[in-house]
This record gives sequence, structure tokens and C-alpha cells, in this order.
Amino acid sequence: MDKEKILVIDDEPDMLRGCQKFLEAAGYAVVVTESGETGIALFETENPDLVIVDLKMPRVDGMAVLQNIMARDQEAIVIVFTGYGTIESAVKAIRAGAFDFVRKPFDPDAFLIVIERALKLRRVRLENSALKQMLDTRFRFENIIGNSEAITQVFDLMRKISDIDANVLITGESGTGKELVAQCIHANSKRSHKPFVPLNCGGLPEPLIESEIFGHTKGAFTDAKQNRVGLIEHAKGGTFFLDEIGELPMPLQVKFLRVLEDHKIRRLGSNQEIEIDIRLISATNQNIEALIGEGRFREDLFYRLNTFEIHLPPLRERQGDIQLLAHHFLNHFAETSEKAVQGISTEAMDVLCEYTYPGNVRELMHVMERAVALSEEGREITPDLFPKPIGGSLGIETQTKGHLKARVAEFEKHIIQDVLKKHAGNITHAAKELGLTRDGLIKKMARLKMR
Repeated sequence: MDKEKILVIDDEPDMLRGCQKFLEAAGYAVVVTESGETGIALFETENPDLVIVDLKMPRVDGMAVLQNIMARDQEAIVIVFTGYGTIESAVKAIRAGAFDFVRKPFDPDAFLIVIERALKLRRVRLENSALKQMLDTRFRFENIIGNSEAITQVFDLMRKISDIDANVLITGESGTGKELVAQCIHANSKRSHKPFVPLNCGGLPEPLIESEIFGHTKGAFTDAKQNRVGLIEHAKGGTFFLDEIGELPMPLQVKFLRVLEDHKIRRLGSNQEIEIDIRLISATNQNIEALIGEGRFREDLFYRLNTFEIHLPPLRERQGDIQLLAHHFLNHFAETSEKAVQGISTEAMDVLCEYTYPGNVRELMHVMERAVALSEEGREITPDLFPKPIGGSLGIETQTKGHLKARVAEFEKHIIQDVLKKHAGNITHAAKELGLTRDGLIKKMARLKMR
């Protein structure tokens, strides 16, 4: 690991040498100069993690150096040296953006503590910047793979509504990528610098959903040992994503309708109203209008949720995208597994394009992950590496005809078995990979009659 670099600027040669020796002994890379002008130039060429500058210097003093550096990089971390007679100037330097000041002659232990605090802030800022860059890259619209007419229409609508601060309802079958679309809308909106907070309404037992969304006060129920902030408060200023909205219990539908009307919530067990500022994106794989007809979903809430509706087409209606997606997943899994795979054979691609994918994009992703894992180094992907419903010979026996729900259930069971095997039966780890809560996976396994 590279040493963190500190630039020290001081016009006193003895102080400069002593400081350099001290910091190098502490494990840092050190660059020094006696000139403020040279220090500004070194900031550009050396890209230090921390700058330490004396306030009192001839020609270009420490305050000028600080102001110049902060103008070039507002995230720069600067500590100023000050003598006993320049405390007032040190306070002005902090107001101008300095992290802290250190009095001369410095106490070694105290000096190191200030430096470590400053560098800790530097690390956090670098990590946050890297994370933001990764998220900005990952959730660009162009990173949703596809050029079929069906998905192009989705892209066009996403671009139009991302910066419109209105509720969005995303519909589509399981595995079509509803949460990815929600994340893309958030990442390209004016709320992108605030949190994206997801919750799967079908992944929690009903008694816990209200507390999870709205939070609770100490003593609100038996296990409420302390106050707890709900997820909707965590999403303050950002986007709250409710997946499987059709599973939201009726009593909570009433409460959520009030939230959308009044922009206020009450924690469970409290009468105090808390103002919230969120954008709501919800998603479902169910027919909400049918649920309304059955009396299982409120019509007034439905109209509040779908100011804009985005319908994600199933993969079988995106035939032109299967090749693009297959190559994308091949490259991804080959890279993550560090395996050289020579592409997909023509026969294998024909098989992939002919299949109907009841599990949609998620199914294709797992098919390619499996194929890469079973492939030999330096060889093409061939049809025998696919599970039997797609035409391979290495998969378990799976029904290829019958009701769509039954086929999807068989596919889900197959995927869960594979992931559980990968994690040696650890349900918590398997649930995390599958994007479910532990309870959600247990419930799904029970529904699929899996042991």
C-alpha cells in the first residue's frame, strides 16, 4: 500500500527538517519546501493527501497558500502552523477552509493525533468520491443493456421523468429489473446526492413492516427496547423504493396514503408528526387493478402511486436484446471469475435466443453465470453447459411445459438450490446474494415446498 503523502511548507529550515524527519519516522511520505509559491506548484504536481503550511512566511504567506489551494480543490485538507501571536489568524484560516491549526513548537503526540484525524477525513472523502463515481457509472441509462424497440421506449420515458419530482410505479414480471430501473431514475435525478432506500414489502412478516417503514418509539411494543428511525426517514431528501407494493397490508395502505397527501409520518407509539421529503418509486409484478377489484388494494392509493407508470417488458418480448445481454453477462462473469472464455458458440446462441425465459433477465444472468462456471479455460460456451429447460445436458430435470407460474416456480427453486449449494447451505448468505431478507428467503422456500 502506498504511503500517504504530506506536503509541508515552512520558511524556517530547521523547522522544516525536523518536521520532515518526524513525519517520515511516523510512516508518511513527505515533500517539503520553504516557499509558498513553490508549495502551490508542488500541490499540483505531487497531489498530496495533506498540506501543512506555516501562516507567517515572506512574499506568499500561509493564508494565501491556503486560499489558492482551496480554490483549486475544495476537498483539500490543510493544517496551518501558528505561533503564539497568531491565534487570531489561525481562526481566520479555519474559517477559510483549514482543517485545524497546530501551535509551534508542536507537541509530537498531539501533532500526530491532528494529522491522523485529518487523514481519516481525507480517506472518507476519497471513498465517498469513489463510491459516487461507481454509482454514477453503474446507474447510467446506457448501462441498461438493450436496443429493442420495447426497451428503447422504457429508456425514453425514464429520461423524461427522472428529474420530474413525481411518484413512479414500475410494473413487470419477476426478473425484469425493476429495482435497477428505480436506481437509475434516482441516480439521474436532482435527488441523486441523497439516499436511495429500498424495502421489499413481501420480504418481511406483516407485524414488522410498519415499524420498518415508519420506525417506533421505545416501548411501542414488547421488543421495542429503544427508539428506532424508520427507513422512510433514512430516505430524507432522496428516494424511497417500495418493491412488491401489492403485498402492502391494507392498514398500512391507509397510513401510506396519508403520508403521500400530508408529507408527514408518525413513528409507531408516538403522536409527534415528522415532516418528510422523499420521492416514492414503487414496483409490482402483480396486476394492481385486479387487486383493486378483489378489494385487496386501495384505488385512491393506486392513483397516488402511478403519476408515471413504467412497464418493463418480459425478455421474451425483447428478442433483439438476448444476444447483447448474453455477451454482457459472459464478459462480467468471466472477469469476476478470472476465467478466459472464448465467447458463445453459434449453436449455443441459437439455443439462448429460442428460449422464452419465464425468469426473464435474472434467469438469463444465472444461466450465463452457470455456463461460465462449468466452462473449460479457453473454450467457447456450448449448449451442453445450459440447464435442461434451455436445452443443455448438465442441468437438473425441469418441466418445460405447463402453466407459466409453475415454470417460474421451478426456475426459482433451481436458482435457490444453486445459491444455497454455493454458500454451503447458509441461508443468510444465500438470501443476501439473491437480494432477499433471510425471512423472505425462508418464506419463499416454504412456498416452493423446499426443505
